[in-house]
Amino acid sequence: MIVWSMRVIGVIAAITFGTLALPTRNVPAADPKPSEGWTLHIDAKLHVPGKPDMVSHHYCKQVSGGFTQCQLYDSDKPDAKLIGVEVVVSPEKYKAFGKAEQAVWHYHKTEIPRVSATLPDLPAEEAAKVAKSLEESYGKVIILWDAAKGEFPTGRPIISRLK
Repeated sequence: MIVWSMRVIGVIAAITFGTLALPTRNVPAADPKPSEGWTLHIDAKLHVPGKPDMVSHHYCKQVSGGFTQCQLYDSDKPDAKLIGVEVVVSPEKYKAFGKAEQAVWHYHKTEIPRVSATLPDLPAEEAAKVAKSLEESYGKVIILWDAAKGEFPTGRPIISRLK
């Protein structure tokens, strides 16, 4: 079960210290696995080429190194297909990239409204605070296959251009 008790503190810290605010989850002390801790669910459109209205269900967590990573699924059902990943970085990390690398990233302040992003697991007021804390970050989306061309992961992975 997800525990959201630290979320407001996280949002305040994000605004104060410029970090991303993600809800926290209690993780067993002994040997947490990489599959644990995906605590933020974001739904967004325009991530899959050829299917602009398809909702990509992002499940995100902060990881060591100062960035956030998200798994993208074609639904929020137990048998959902992993269709991509997104990496999210702070403006400082983004500015350290060269021009060619910056070109494959998108700015969340303009992307969040454009892709009709929602946070379906949070109350509206809290979702607005978390979305606001994500605005000053940058994301890079890698789609594992073109879902518009079939239900099986064939073809080359692509970097989704959300700009």
